[in-house]
Formats: sequence, C-alpha cells, structure tokens
Amino acid sequence: MRDVRVPWVRPGQLGDYRRNRLGDGGQGVVYGVPRPPDRLPGTYLAFKEYKVPIDADVLHDMCCFLDLLSDEDRAFLEPRLTWPVAMVYTGSPPNAPPPSANPATTVVGFLMNRVTGEFELSSPTLGQTKPQALEFLLNGDDYMSMIGLHADDGQRLRLLIDLAHTLDRLHRQHVTVGDLSPKNVMFTLAGQGRCLLIDCDSMRYRGRDVLTQVETTGWEVPEGEKGTVASDSFKFGLIALRLFNRSQDLMDPGPLRGVSPDLADLAMRSQSREPHRRPRPADWLSALDRADSRLKTRRSTAGTGPGINGTVTVAPHQQVTGTGSAAVPPQPPVPGPAGGSPGGGRAAGTLVVLLVMAVLGYGAVNHFDSSNGSDDSPSPVSSGSPYGGSTSDSGPGFGSQETEDSGSARAEAPGAAVDYSQVAGDPEAEEVAAMFARFFGAINTRDYDTALSYYDPATTAVDMDSTVSRNKWKQVMSTTKDSRLVLSGLDTSGKYTFATVHFRSRQSPGYGPAERPNDTCDDWTVTYQLTRTDGFRIFKAPRDGVSYAPC
Repeated sequence: MRDVRVPWVRPGQLGDYRRNRLGDGGQGVVYGVPRPPDRLPGTYLAFKEYKVPIDADVLHDMCCFLDLLSDEDRAFLEPRLTWPVAMVYTGSPPNAPPPSANPATTVVGFLMNRVTGEFELSSPTLGQTKPQALEFLLNGDDYMSMIGLHADDGQRLRLLIDLAHTLDRLHRQHVTVGDLSPKNVMFTLAGQGRCLLIDCDSMRYRGRDVLTQVETTGWEVPEGEKGTVASDSFKFGLIALRLFNRSQDLMDPGPLRGVSPDLADLAMRSQSREPHRRPRPADWLSALDRADSRLKTRRSTAGTGPGINGTVTVAPHQQVTGTGSAAVPPQPPVPGPAGGSPGGGRAAGTLVVLLVMAVLGYGAVNHFDSSNGSDDSPSPVSSGSPYGGSTSDSGPGFGSQETEDSGSARAEAPGAAVDYSQVAGDPEAEEVAAMFARFFGAINTRDYDTALSYYDPATTAVDMDSTVSRNKWKQVMSTTKDSRLVLSGLDTSGKYTFATVHFRSRQSPGYGPAERPNDTCDDWTVTYQLTRTDGFRIFKAPRDGVSYAPC
C-alpha cells in the first residue's frame, strides 16, 4: 500500500479562526481558516473542532483516503467531497501513527476543503447567503421562483446522475455515507450540474466510524443498521422520489414515472423493507443515462425557447431583484449551517477593489491607464449582459442562460470555473478562459503568489518588485470570493488582447464601489487588457471597460 503522511497542525497555526465561525452542530463547531498552515499553501480550508469523543484512528485513516485513490477516482471524487485532509491536535506532537499510540497527543478536530461560492445561494427573500443544499429543490415551483432558484427536470436528472456516480465510486472504495439527506448534499447547476457531499467525517470508512452514526429526521431507514450500502440505496431512492415531487415528504412515484418508468420502478424498489432487495446506486446508472438522452431528444424536437434543452430562466445562484417582501411559506426549509458544513460564512469579493480601482477610488495601487485606455483599445466588447453598463439599484442580477452544451465550453481550475461558450468559436478563447480560471481560482483558494503570477511583469496594477505593494494586494484580496465567471467577449485584432469578463464579487462592507462603499455584493463587467507573456497575462483594465450593478 502506498505510504501516506498525514499533515498534523495545531489550532494556533490556523490564524484567528474563532472570528470566522461557519456553523455549530451537536458534534462540533466549524470555522473558516483565515491562514492556511505553511504545509498546506494555497488551500481554502475549514476547521471542524469536535465537541464529542471520536475515534481518532479512523479519522487519521480517512485523511489518507484521497492519496490512496487512483488518479481517475481522485479527480472525480475530490471536487465532490469536503473530505478530511489534516489532523488538528493539542499536546505533544505525535511520534508515529496511529493517534492512539500517542497518549500525550489529543486530536481536537480536522481540516477540510471549504465550500466555494458555486455551492452557495444568494436571495433577498432568504436574507443572506446560504449553502445551496439539495433540500431547496424539494419545494414547489412557486417557492423556487420566489427565492430565485430554477431547476427543470433535466437539471434535476443530471444532479441525480452525478450523485449516483459519486455514491457508486464511494461504495467501490468501501465508504458509505450513512446520513445521506438533502441537507448534506450541496449542488451547483452550472455546466452539467454537480453535487458536493459535506459532513464526510460522519461517513462509515471501510467498516469503521469516527462518530456514532446518526440520521436526519424524515430520512431514517426502517432497519436498525445504519451506514450501509443498503441504507444509502434506500435514501438515494427517497431523494429521487422527493426531488421530482418537489416535496419534503411525498413519495408519489408519478412525477418520476413521467420522466422514466424505469426510474420510478427503481425508486419504489429502493424503499423495500428487505435491504438486500434494494437496487444500489450503480444499478441506476444505465436507466438514468437513458432517461437523460430521451429528455434531451424530447426537448430538442420541441423547440428552443426558455427552459428548452436544460436552460434555466435564472442563472444558478442568481440574486433575485424586487422587494423580496413576499412571506416565505412556513413549509419550505431555510437551510442553516450544519454542524459539519464547511460552507456558509462571509463571502467577500474584494478582487475588484484592485482590478477596478478607478471605480472604487482605491489609491493604493493603480490598475487603469490614466489616458482612459490605450491607443490600441477598442470600445469595450458588447456582452448583452443585463447589467452591463448599469449602476442602477434595480438592475437585475447576473442572468445569462446556460445550455446543454455550455459544459463543453468551460475552463475549470481549483476554486473557479469560467464559462466561455459565448466566444467558443475564437481559437484563443479556451486559453484565455483557462488563464482567468486559474487566476480567479488562486484568489478564491488564497494562493496569492500564484494569482500574482498571472499579471504581466510590466503591469501598472501592482508593483511586482515591491514587497510592500504585493503585500497590500494580498491584504485587500484576503476576504474576496468571486463567482459566476463568464468570458463573453474577445478581441485579438490589435497589439493587445481585450477580454470582457462578467463576475459576481462579494466583499466586506467598506470595500464596495466608490459610490456604494458598503455594498457586499456587486455584479461586474470588466474588459481586461492582456499581453502575450509566456501565455496570456493581465496588463490592466482600462477605466472605460468597467461597469457594475449591485446584486
């Protein structure tokens, strides 16, 4: 077996984490980590501090799990799990594993990757940014419209496909979820859709538990044994039924039968009181793929209007405009942070502070050409964005639609993804989008030195030779979170390349635009001036290529 060394860190190495509390449950408290330990550079982490006794030996083995996987399994599972990656301890440093062989060492928790902005929901109706849990989709369309979240049957089906593949790969590694419920499954509708499982330390790892197995109310299995493949199969079928019923508790197979009779049959069989008769998630895969193909064919022959081919009327995570005064019905849940949820917390996006200084009035670093653009500069590329060029409080949030094919024109990097489907015909689009994905991803994952490497050495945005200037840049970036990145325009005809990017920035009060310094969320359209310096690099953002609208 491959030798794996697990990082061990002390709470004191995590910065002032207690000021960044994300969630509090019965088993522990989750904090955002403001300063990753030296041995984990460039990571966006959360710390779960336990309040109950645990089996630290199992937790240690779980920290080894990702490194023991094949490259293929790790590439698939890691973005879908908030898995333990490091042990947090007090007392004497451990001499050797397992933890139980070190009586002077006390394991107090662990570090895990933190939920990023693509798995969060912002809605004035809800009043604050919340982890985008699958339970939001277990509500009627009226409620969904009110909070600004729209998911058609095609999108729901693709989330189910993604979840089935995730469970299948975990089961093949002898890992069972146990407390599988829509409260513990986050999702994004971007691209082809993706699920993210949280509270991973509560999973049963190769027959052993870190914590006593628990179940979410309303999602209990009828048998006494929990944390088995059979219990996961029961709950997966229940998710399928309720996801298409758009209900927290209904189990009517009718709506799912309208999508696929085979899926309805699998769902009903999964509810058998005889565990061995339940189909496993792997047994669903062929029927799910057939249903997905049929649904795409059915919709493509019906026309190309709103909602066809899986498009959404409001982009994932869109913040809805309007008064938000409608009363929230009492029956739908408003998910709060679970005890093990690494999501939530303050999402601050001050990246734009430095990139669009002329709008913000930040004098520390100049990001704009004082001549209002270069001689080479074209007019900012028109994007068709509903908020481009607007600073009206009533302007809509980011509303571009995604199609079935948008996932194929998408550049991804740890911490960020860029949709470049609007310019996919340009031969340079993929490389430019990949650069922005790596740049924004490095910002979101706190890998600031890597982010700075995507500036042209001659940039006026930051003095690359000045430690003071670089540190100021890092300080301002330290609370940023940017999402919904879309490359919508590209002009490569002149000396410079001009790329128009839309993104949503969340920032702390006081870091907003000059006219609205207390904004904590703004949608930006920025046309960047790029050079070709060992690949595309950011030179600056001419002031006439910048606009924003409050979320």
